Amino acid sequence: MKRARGFTLIEVLVAVAILAIAMAAIISGMARYTGEASYLRDKTVAIWVAHNRMTEIQLTPAWPDVGESNGDVEMGGQKWKWRAVVTATQDDRLRRVDLHIQLPPQTGDMATLTAFLSRTEYTK
Repeated sequence: MKRARGFTLIEVLVAVAILAIAMAAIISGMARYTGEASYLRDKTVAIWVAHNRMTEIQLTPAWPDVGESNGDVEMGGQKWKWRAVVTATQDDRLRRVDLHIQLPPQTGDMATLTAFLSRTEYTK
């Protein structure tokens, strides 16, 4: 009697189990990569929002008042919230501006930007 060649049921089950574990690890890694890529995209857009808002503040002819202001802006297909905190410094011709950018409904800042604005007066 001739014996058939091939894999036993146990060998096939072990191979399938090893393959399933490897595939689970690959899928988990890809999900983590996708989440991190999405976070980095949001972080980049948040920094752009902060830079745009800071440029708007710098281009405003009026000297910024000490205090807080906030607003909304749309960029990258998302609605962002910004909050600007203007504080006085020891130098009367210098103000500190802190911008905090959030992506609702998340809490906490997605990006922050700090700048110092100087007041220059031209005399004739």
